[in-house]
Amino acid sequence: MVHDSTNYDTTGELHERLAAIVESSDDAIIGKSLEGTIQSWNSGAERIFGYKVHEIVGKHISTLAPPDRIDEIPVILQRIARGERVEHYVTKRKTKDGRILTVSLTISPIRDASGKIIGASKIARDITERERDRRELEESNAALARANLDLQHFAYSASHDLREPLRIVSTYSSMLKRKFGGQLGPTGDQYIHHIVEGAERMQKLIDDLLAFTRVCMLEESEPEPLDANTALETAFKTLEADIEETSAHITCGALPCVRIHRFQLEQLFQNLIANAIRYRSKQPPRIHVAAEQAGDHWVFSVQDNGIGIDPQYQEQIFEIFKRLHSSAEYPGTGMGLAICQRIVQRVGGRIWVESQAGRGSTFFFTVPA
Repeated sequence: MVHDSTNYDTTGELHERLAAIVESSDDAIIGKSLEGTIQSWNSGAERIFGYKVHEIVGKHISTLAPPDRIDEIPVILQRIARGERVEHYVTKRKTKDGRILTVSLTISPIRDASGKIIGASKIARDITERERDRRELEESNAALARANLDLQHFAYSASHDLREPLRIVSTYSSMLKRKFGGQLGPTGDQYIHHIVEGAERMQKLIDDLLAFTRVCMLEESEPEPLDANTALETAFKTLEADIEETSAHITCGALPCVRIHRFQLEQLFQNLIANAIRYRSKQPPRIHVAAEQAGDHWVFSVQDNGIGIDPQYQEQIFEIFKRLHSSAEYPGTGMGLAICQRIVQRVGGRIWVESQAGRGSTFFFTVPA
């Protein structure tokens, strides 16, 4: 008898604890029959839906469904009767004052001691604010994407439209230099030189801006596996004159096949090697290209013996038009690394540099294997 009494007390305490947990839950916990009659209602349900216990117990669960969701109720009850569990079902429900909530429902069968299904326990979580925040974020992201696309189209169109008037300026300034060079005195010759030089630099800026916007506007498509060695060979051919002029010595390790469009990898190699040649020290450029696998991607590296980059500027160099040196010191537009970063980002990789001023640089970028 004492043993039975102890079990009874323990069971009673357990029921009390379970009831306290249910009552203190922030979620709505509702018990209902297989016919859909509400049988229990916790304080979380009262807070979310606005009905007090005496107002709702005994009523049908469809009381909480807006008109366009009434048809869900019999389907859910049928699933419960078959012994199925409904998990994280996102739908709409109605409060006492008529507000429509977004809720996540988890509904489980309730069985008696013999295992027979006699009802259902429903947990309803109010996710209205979360869903609203998610929609607002999606809308903001979509608006930002549209704005970026519009900006890219504008940059492309503006750059393209600028080429013709610039070509006229460049052509006539070059003709002026050839025809009247030496006849206008030192000052006049200097003015003509500045015009020609400025036109050439502007042409290079426009070409690089067009290249940048082309990368940004590239339609997403699944690339075929590409032998990185062929992309590197193409970059070598493009830079052949610069390589010979500077006596650059370039070596490379075994390169893999990777998933990236051919022109993207060619552009990466071309820009990074051109960068190494341009920012060389007093010694002939020594450049080494390598790759090693790291999980599901390859890490490429382009190492040089150039002037190096102070660590405080290593994030800035990937910004569009960002330059650490004047055009007189090192020619260029500040677009090459920005293009590299955009290409790598579009394939889901990243790019970074490890360097010290005066000690050369190693640029790394990752590409899917």
